[in-house]
Amino acid sequence: MSTQGALREAIMQSGGTVGTGSVLAYVPPPISAPFGSSEPVEDVSLRCIDVRGAAAPPGGTAFLDGIQRFRVAGRIGIVPIVRGVAAAAVMERRDGTLAARLLEKEECLVASLGRLEPTAVARLESLGLPLYDSTDGDRSHPLLDIQLAGRLVERRREALERRVAEQWLATRSAGWLLIDGSITALPGLETSPAVLGVIKSHETQFLDGADLVTALTLPPGHRSSVFCRESSVRSRVYSWYLRLWPWEERDLLHGLLRLECAPDAAALGQATEISRWLLAERAPLSAPDGRWDRLLYPVQHVEAYLRAQIGERL
Repeated sequence: MSTQGALREAIMQSGGTVGTGSVLAYVPPPISAPFGSSEPVEDVSLRCIDVRGAAAPPGGTAFLDGIQRFRVAGRIGIVPIVRGVAAAAVMERRDGTLAARLLEKEECLVASLGRLEPTAVARLESLGLPLYDSTDGDRSHPLLDIQLAGRLVERRREALERRVAEQWLATRSAGWLLIDGSITALPGLETSPAVLGVIKSHETQFLDGADLVTALTLPPGHRSSVFCRESSVRSRVYSWYLRLWPWEERDLLHGLLRLECAPDAAALGQATEISRWLLAERAPLSAPDGRWDRLLYPVQHVEAYLRAQIGERL
């Protein structure tokens, strides 16, 4: 028997599950916040709950996403001049059709202005684009300077996402607003009873021990109990896990979503109902996107719309 076959046999005989992890040639960057805190809400210990199949999503449901692009347009001395563009949109489903309701976009320039001569700053300002300062510290670094500029463009995208979310919430008549990502990333929205965060990445773990095992080994069509998590800014939201697709023979996180909503009793009572109509959002698949197992098709549709609005090149 080959080493691979013997290893598979040893794992299965130990009650484990054989996976098909990707071959890596480098160590991924460290996770900035691997652990968070939580407390039970729905059950003292986390349970695996069968949501009993998919259900039709409610009418008027809307989906929000944002994208950003940036590149080094040139350098003045060794200071990179970064051109960026960010955009955010809300698309709403009416009569089974997704249509764009709100769009915000911004093109900008980013540079470490404190390291440029005033005449150079004036020339950049004369171009008529918003000009943001990415200066951080006294020393320049050819890679860090670009990272800082990229993070600033990312913050502009978050600001646009918050703006379109607030506009939609101010005018909505009914329905949920699904945000691609954590609602705590958009301050002020975590208390709205109409906002639902759909998290595809699982870098931060809020559970531990048997609760974590329950959450990460959910069968498809099952959710975890609701728990309360705290963010770095001490805001509290309700959260639970939902498995869309089987993970066996794939990856532990395959098809796994974590959901967030405002911490109120009404949301707690709707956790199963929300999970059921999110299961319905599995079709159509968002393939060939590599995130298809966790990327809801309507969110992918918003991404495609935004790419068409800003283009792929700068």
